[in-house]
Parts: sequence; C-alpha cells; structure tokens
Amino acid sequence: MKSETENQKPRISRQFVTLLVVCVTTFMLPLDYTIVSVALHDIQATIGASYTDLQWIINGYTLTFAVFLLTGGALSDLFGRRKIFMVGLVVFSLASLLCGIASDAFVLNVARAVQGIGAALMFSAALPLLVAEFEGPARARAFGIFGAVVGIGAALGPFLGGIIINALGWRWAFLVNVPVGVLMLALTLWKVAESRDPNARGMDWGGFATFTIAATSLVYTLISGNEQGWGSPVIMGSIVATVVFFALFVVAEKRHSYPMFDLSLFKNPTFVGASIPPLVLSISFWGIFLYFPTFYQGLLEYSPFEAGLAVLPFAVPLFIGGPLGAKLALKLPAHVLLSLGEALVGLGCLWMLVSHRDSTWVAFAGGSFLSGLGAGLINGEMTNVAMSVVPAERSGMASGINSTMRQVGIALGFAGLGAILAQVVTGDLSRAASGFGMRDINGKERELAATISTGDLQGAITSMPAEIRSNFAEIAKAGFFDGLHAILLVSAIIGLAGAIFTFVLIRKQSKAVAATKGEQIHGIAH
Repeated sequence: MKSETENQKPRISRQFVTLLVVCVTTFMLPLDYTIVSVALHDIQATIGASYTDLQWIINGYTLTFAVFLLTGGALSDLFGRRKIFMVGLVVFSLASLLCGIASDAFVLNVARAVQGIGAALMFSAALPLLVAEFEGPARARAFGIFGAVVGIGAALGPFLGGIIINALGWRWAFLVNVPVGVLMLALTLWKVAESRDPNARGMDWGGFATFTIAATSLVYTLISGNEQGWGSPVIMGSIVATVVFFALFVVAEKRHSYPMFDLSLFKNPTFVGASIPPLVLSISFWGIFLYFPTFYQGLLEYSPFEAGLAVLPFAVPLFIGGPLGAKLALKLPAHVLLSLGEALVGLGCLWMLVSHRDSTWVAFAGGSFLSGLGAGLINGEMTNVAMSVVPAERSGMASGINSTMRQVGIALGFAGLGAILAQVVTGDLSRAASGFGMRDINGKERELAATISTGDLQGAITSMPAEIRSNFAEIAKAGFFDGLHAILLVSAIIGLAGAIFTFVLIRKQSKAVAATKGEQIHGIAH
C-alpha cells in the first residue's frame, strides 16, 4: 500500500492562483495600449482613420481607464473586490472582441473606451486582492512581481504587436485578449477569495461625474488644440470646463462622507511624494515609449516587426529592474529608491538627445535602456509606498488613486507630448513656407503636421506637387525629428524634477527591515 504522503496530491495554493490571475490580467492591460502603437499604421490604412482618430485609439482607452479607476476602487470596496474584478474582466474581453471586428474608426474608438472601463474595474480591484491575500514580506515580494509584470507587459507591447500584426493582422492584437480573459475568469471563480471594506457607505457619484468631465475636457484640449488652434473658442471653452469641473470635483470630495478620492491624504507628504512617480513615469517613460514605434516606422521606414525589435531596449531592463527594485526596497529608504528611478528616466531621455537626423535605433538604445531600468526599479515600490499610507480596508481607494496617477499620466503624456510634437512640426513647416518659397504649404501647415505626426510622412509628401516633393520630404523628416527631440527634452525635465520633489516630500524611512509577523516591509514615518 502507498503511504499517506504518497497518496497526497500537490495542492495549488490560493495565494499562487491569486497572484497568477492578477499578474496575467495586469500584463494584458498595459500591453493593450502599447501594442496598438505598432498597429496604428495598419489601422490607418485599413479603416482610413484620421490623425485625431488615431490619437483617440490610444487615449479613448487610457482616458476611460483613468476616469473609472477611482470608481472601480470605490465599487470594489463596497461590493467586493473579486466580484468587481470579474465584471471588469468580462467587459474587457467583450470589448476586445468588438475592437477586433470593428469596421470603422468610430466603432473602434467606442470599443476602446469600453475596453478602458473594463480595464479600470479589473485593475482597481486587482491590487486589493493582493493586499487581502498577502501580508508582511510576502506582500512586498508580491508587489515586486506585480510591478515587474506591469512594466514588462507595457514594454513588450510593440514587440509582441509586431509579431502578431506581421503574422495575423492588426485585429489579432485585440482578439488575443478573448481566450486569455476566459481562462482567467475560470481561475478567479475557482480559487480567488472575496474581500470588501465593511465600512463602505455608498458611491460617490458627484465625484465620479465631475472628474470624468474634467479629465475628458483636459485630454480633448491637448489632442485638438493644435488642429483647431489654441485660441479658438472651442479650445478656450474646453480649458474653462477643465478648470471649473476640477474645482467642482474638489468640492464634491470634501463634502462626501466616503469620497472615492480622499483629499485629506494629500496632507501627508509621503503620500504626495509617492503619487509623483507614477505620474512622472507615465509621462516621461511611457509617453515617450508610445511614440517611438511611430518614429521608427515613419522616419526610418521600419516594418511593424522591426519597430517592435527596435524598442526592445526599453523593455529588456524592465526584466532586470523589477526584481532588482524589490531587493533594493529592502535596503534603501523609499525616497531614495523612488527618486533614483525617476532620475534614471530623465537622464535616459537626455542621453537620447545625442542622436541626429541620420541616426538608427542604435543611437537611442543606451538612453532607452537607462530609462527602462529606472522605470523597472520603482514600478512595484511606488505602489507599495502609496498603499502603506492608508488602512488595508481602504486599499481599493488607494489602489484607485495610485493607478489613476499612472493612467492620467499616460493620457496626458501621449496627448500632451503629441501636441508639442505637432506644434514643432507646424513651426518647421511654417518657416519652410516662408523661407524656402514653398507656397503650396501655406494654410496647410496644421493638416500636414497632423499627418506627419502620425508617422505618415509618405502621405504628406505625396500630397505635394511633384516638383517640390524632394525638398518637402527633407523638411518633413527634419520637422518630425525636431519634434521628437522636443518631447525628449520635456520628458527629461519632468523626470529630473519629479526625482527632486519625491526625494524632498517622502519622509526618510528607517533602513531597518521589519521582521515581525504581520508588519509591512516599509513602515511609513508619520
């Protein structure tokens, strides 16, 4: 007879399944905005999307993702993290299916917006599921793994997208989410435990409505400002709406007894300092990262697969930075580690400025590697520090705030940097029209700049009369490159400034690692 030990089958722990489900789904979410950066060329050719349409393919997802994160955090505290996570997973998977079969830009953008809602519900509930399942050193390790997976998922998007698009077409960049979503839903039903905040007392609908309008107005302003004119009545009205509704949002949160965004947290310098890195990284690293596939395909004429390979220097250090950051978090104070990561991102952007107009991807490899290393080091720790400030029962709200900073940063980064890029190209074209006597450019600067900024240089060139195409091609390429340098400089300044503010605001922590049971690795000094 077999012994009792021999008869026992290995059991899969609930902690393992919870971590697996959270990591796989959070891998999908950032992957879904970076993978599209490689697909934009093919999408434009297939469904005839305009420059604004292409901007909204990215920002429709990131905007609803950002807007619904706080609501998702509040809903998960109120109704249960597991339940909201599964609802988000279903919405995300169905919207991915709709994206994959979309026949025009309007349907694709609507599906992307719905996909962002599902992503927000999933993401805001995912971190509290980890908080409920892990504690002490195990929680720090889980967050380290989580941070690495999020970063790797985002960074591998262009590479995986290039492979998928070359082999199957751009639609499969979305359709691949469907079978993965079904599998993760089954695992969640099987093993993941439910948790909620017993003190939750209803939804903050006023806060949700005012934040949604304010954030949408802000992103719309950044996307449409260059095309419509920054002094136009529509853009000025959008700016006023942004300011007014952000003010109303503050009022609504102060009056609500259980706000989805607890503004009193901003009285804590540590929380403010920990909220800066996700915003900085989203603009200075991920905002830049989203434009490089377009640059490689448009200016250097790489294929989607070649562009995906060319941005691997952004991705590879994230494999190193995640585990290394988890180890450094046990030895370095939070303000030192977080500031170091932001500084490396800024210095990487400065390094990339040494490139010139004839540079290949090699000229950008060193700087992108340094930036990727900085982002990887702190992807997990910035979340850990922010969530350590609040009680565990309000972890859904803390997760929502921290993740909102990430997604708002990405939306602002892509839209804001895109506005700067388009403005620089417009300026170069205006100077060419007067300095080189190219009267055919007059009055078309903004339209041509929008086309060039999407990487469609050939489309802009072929729209010109045959006799000036050769000269115009040089001007268009120079404008695109000048625009890239401009947004690299802005990103460098933001990264270095963020490092300084984070270092000053987060109060110095003890280097001693808490070893007692139930204690978190990083006790925030109040």
